[in-house]
Amino acid sequence: MSEQKRTFAVDLAQDVRVVAAMAEHLTPYIYESELYGRLPDPSLPRLTVGGLLMRLARLHSLRDQLSAAQRAALETAQHKFDEVRRAWAVHYEGKVGQELRARIGALEHFAYDCAENLRACADNYPSAMEKRVMVEHLREAASELALLDDELKGRLAALDNAISRCIERGAFCWSENVQPAYPPQKFWFLYATVRKPPR
Repeated sequence: MSEQKRTFAVDLAQDVRVVAAMAEHLTPYIYESELYGRLPDPSLPRLTVGGLLMRLARLHSLRDQLSAAQRAALETAQHKFDEVRRAWAVHYEGKVGQELRARIGALEHFAYDCAENLRACADNYPSAMEKRVMVEHLREAASELALLDDELKGRLAALDNAISRCIERGAFCWSENVQPAYPPQKFWFLYATVRKPPR
Protein backbone atom coordinates (compact mmCIF):
# COMPACT_ATOMS: atom_id res chain seq x y z
CA MET A 1 0.00 0.00 0.00
CA SER A 2 1.43 3.41 -0.95
CA GLU A 3 2.15 5.81 1.87
CA GLN A 4 -0.33 8.68 2.21
CA LYS A 5 1.11 12.01 1.13
CA ARG A 6 1.53 14.39 4.06
CA THR A 7 0.43 17.95 3.37
CA PHE A 8 -0.14 21.08 5.38
CA ALA A 9 -3.55 22.64 4.74
CA VAL A 10 -3.72 26.41 4.13
CA ASP A 11 -7.14 28.09 4.15
CA LEU A 12 -7.12 31.50 2.45
CA ALA A 13 -10.43 32.55 4.04
CA GLN A 14 -8.84 31.90 7.43
CA ASP A 15 -5.74 33.82 6.30
CA VAL A 16 -7.94 36.86 5.62
CA ARG A 17 -9.51 36.63 9.07
CA VAL A 18 -6.07 36.28 10.66
CA VAL A 19 -4.48 39.26 8.90
CA ALA A 20 -7.49 41.44 9.74
CA ALA A 21 -7.22 40.50 13.43
CA MET A 22 -3.43 40.79 13.55
CA ALA A 23 -3.39 44.20 11.87
CA GLU A 24 -6.14 45.43 14.20
CA HIS A 25 -4.11 44.46 17.29
CA LEU A 26 -0.61 45.48 16.16
CA THR A 27 -0.72 48.26 18.72
CA PRO A 28 0.11 47.86 21.55
CA TYR A 29 1.78 44.55 20.54
CA ILE A 30 4.44 46.25 18.41
CA TYR A 31 5.96 48.19 21.34
CA GLU A 32 5.54 45.51 24.02
CA SER A 33 8.31 43.03 24.83
CA GLU A 34 6.26 39.85 24.33
CA LEU A 35 7.12 38.03 21.09
CA TYR A 36 3.86 36.07 20.76
CA GLY A 37 0.89 38.40 21.09
CA ARG A 38 -2.63 37.24 21.92
CA LEU A 39 -5.68 37.86 19.76
CA PRO A 40 -9.19 38.05 21.26
CA ASP A 41 -10.30 34.97 19.30
CA PRO A 42 -8.46 31.96 20.81
CA SER A 43 -9.04 29.93 17.61
CA LEU A 44 -6.62 32.23 15.75
CA PRO A 45 -2.83 31.83 15.87
CA ARG A 46 -0.68 34.01 18.11
CA LEU A 47 0.18 37.46 16.73
CA THR A 48 3.71 37.85 15.37
CA VAL A 49 5.24 40.04 12.68
CA GLY A 50 6.45 36.94 10.83
CA GLY A 51 2.99 35.40 10.83
CA LEU A 52 1.52 38.62 9.47
CA LEU A 53 4.23 39.08 6.82
CA MET A 54 3.77 35.50 5.61
CA ARG A 55 0.00 35.77 5.26
CA LEU A 56 0.03 39.24 3.67
CA ALA A 57 2.55 38.05 1.05
CA ARG A 58 0.54 34.90 0.36
CA LEU A 59 -2.78 36.71 0.04
CA HIS A 60 -1.38 39.42 -2.25
CA SER A 61 0.15 36.72 -4.44
CA LEU A 62 -3.14 34.80 -4.61
CA ARG A 63 -5.58 37.72 -4.67
CA ASP A 64 -7.30 36.27 -7.77
CA GLN A 65 -8.60 33.50 -5.47
CA LEU A 66 -10.19 36.05 -3.09
CA SER A 67 -13.66 37.58 -3.17
CA ALA A 68 -14.10 41.35 -3.47
CA ALA A 69 -14.84 41.56 0.28
CA GLN A 70 -11.72 39.54 1.10
CA ARG A 71 -9.58 41.77 -1.13
CA ALA A 72 -10.95 44.85 0.62
CA ALA A 73 -10.15 43.30 4.03
CA LEU A 74 -6.62 42.51 2.79
CA GLU A 75 -6.06 46.10 1.65
CA THR A 76 -7.32 47.46 4.99
CA ALA A 77 -5.00 45.12 6.90
CA GLN A 78 -2.04 46.06 4.70
CA HIS A 79 -2.74 49.76 5.21
CA LYS A 80 -2.90 49.36 9.00
CA PHE A 81 0.31 47.33 8.99
CA ASP A 82 2.12 49.96 6.91
CA GLU A 83 0.92 52.71 9.25
CA VAL A 84 2.11 50.89 12.38
CA ARG A 85 5.43 50.02 10.75
CA ARG A 86 6.03 53.71 10.02
CA ALA A 87 4.78 55.03 13.36
CA TRP A 88 6.76 52.52 15.44
CA ALA A 89 9.77 51.99 13.18
CA VAL A 90 12.32 51.26 15.91
CA HIS A 91 9.99 48.85 17.72
CA TYR A 92 9.15 47.16 14.41
CA GLU A 93 12.86 46.60 13.75
CA GLY A 94 13.23 45.13 17.22
CA LYS A 95 10.34 42.73 16.68
CA VAL A 96 11.73 41.57 13.31
CA GLY A 97 15.15 40.84 14.79
CA GLN A 98 13.71 39.20 17.90
CA GLU A 99 11.38 36.91 15.95
CA LEU A 100 13.93 36.02 13.28
CA ARG A 101 16.33 34.75 15.95
CA ALA A 102 13.57 32.87 17.78
CA ARG A 103 12.29 31.18 14.60
CA ILE A 104 15.80 30.18 13.52
CA GLY A 105 16.42 28.75 17.00
CA ALA A 106 13.21 26.68 16.88
CA LEU A 107 14.09 25.35 13.43
CA GLU A 108 17.62 24.49 14.53
CA HIS A 109 16.08 22.23 17.20
CA PHE A 110 13.69 20.76 14.62
CA ALA A 111 16.52 20.00 12.18
CA TYR A 112 18.54 18.34 14.95
CA ASP A 113 15.53 16.21 15.99
CA CYS A 114 14.90 15.38 12.32
CA ALA A 115 18.40 14.03 11.87
CA GLU A 116 17.92 11.88 14.98
CA ASN A 117 14.50 10.50 13.98
CA LEU A 118 13.57 10.76 10.30
CA ARG A 119 10.32 8.83 10.75
CA ALA A 120 8.92 11.26 13.34
CA CYS A 121 10.25 14.15 11.29
CA ALA A 122 8.26 13.06 8.24
CA ASP A 123 4.98 13.49 10.15
CA ASN A 124 5.85 17.01 11.29
CA TYR A 125 7.84 18.34 8.33
CA PRO A 126 5.06 20.05 6.29
CA SER A 127 3.69 21.97 9.29
CA ALA A 128 7.17 22.77 10.63
CA MET A 129 8.03 24.44 7.33
CA GLU A 130 5.53 27.18 8.14
CA LYS A 131 8.25 28.51 10.47
CA ARG A 132 10.79 28.35 7.63
CA VAL A 133 8.43 30.34 5.37
CA MET A 134 8.09 32.96 8.13
CA VAL A 135 11.89 33.02 8.42
CA GLU A 136 12.12 33.78 4.69
CA HIS A 137 9.80 36.78 5.02
CA LEU A 138 11.53 37.94 8.21
CA ARG A 139 14.92 37.56 6.48
CA GLU A 140 13.72 39.84 3.67
CA ALA A 141 12.41 42.39 6.17
CA ALA A 142 15.67 42.24 8.15
CA SER A 143 17.68 42.70 4.97
CA GLU A 144 15.64 45.79 4.01
CA LEU A 145 16.21 47.17 7.53
CA ALA A 146 19.97 46.37 7.42
CA LEU A 147 19.56 44.00 10.39
CA LEU A 148 20.90 40.90 8.65
CA ASP A 149 24.37 40.60 10.16
CA ASP A 150 27.02 37.93 9.48
CA GLU A 151 25.97 35.90 12.52
CA LEU A 152 22.37 35.62 11.30
CA LYS A 153 23.47 34.87 7.73
CA GLY A 154 25.74 32.11 9.03
CA ARG A 155 23.01 30.58 11.19
CA LEU A 156 20.58 30.63 8.27
CA ALA A 157 23.06 28.95 5.94
CA ALA A 158 23.84 26.28 8.54
CA LEU A 159 20.12 25.75 9.21
CA ASP A 160 19.34 25.24 5.52
CA ASN A 161 22.23 22.80 5.21
CA ALA A 162 20.84 20.84 8.17
CA ILE A 163 17.34 20.77 6.65
CA SER A 164 18.74 19.72 3.25
CA ARG A 165 20.45 16.71 4.76
CA CYS A 166 17.10 15.37 6.04
CA ILE A 167 15.06 15.74 2.84
CA GLU A 168 14.92 14.86 -0.84
CA ARG A 169 13.07 16.49 -3.68
CA GLY A 170 9.36 15.77 -3.72
CA ALA A 171 5.91 17.17 -4.40
CA PHE A 172 4.75 20.48 -2.95
CA CYS A 173 3.91 19.67 0.68
CA TRP A 174 1.23 22.32 1.28
CA SER A 175 -2.27 22.80 -0.18
CA GLU A 176 -2.14 22.88 -3.97
CA ASN A 177 -4.11 26.14 -4.19
CA VAL A 178 -1.28 28.13 -2.54
CA GLN A 179 1.53 26.65 -4.64
CA PRO A 180 1.66 29.65 -7.06
CA ALA A 181 2.70 31.85 -4.11
CA TYR A 182 5.78 29.71 -3.47
CA PRO A 183 8.23 29.45 -6.39
CA PRO A 184 10.50 26.41 -5.93
CA GLN A 185 13.75 28.34 -6.38
CA LYS A 186 13.03 30.43 -3.31
CA PHE A 187 10.89 28.03 -1.28
CA TRP A 188 12.78 24.82 -2.16
CA PHE A 189 12.02 23.31 1.27
CA LEU A 190 8.29 23.11 0.41
CA TYR A 191 9.06 20.90 -2.60
CA ALA A 192 10.47 18.10 -0.54
CA THR A 193 9.84 14.98 1.42
CA VAL A 194 11.80 13.63 4.37
CA ARG A 195 14.26 10.90 3.45
CA LYS A 196 13.30 7.34 4.34
CA PRO A 197 15.22 6.15 7.42
CA PRO A 198 17.87 3.53 6.67
CA ARG A 199 16.69 -0.03 7.29
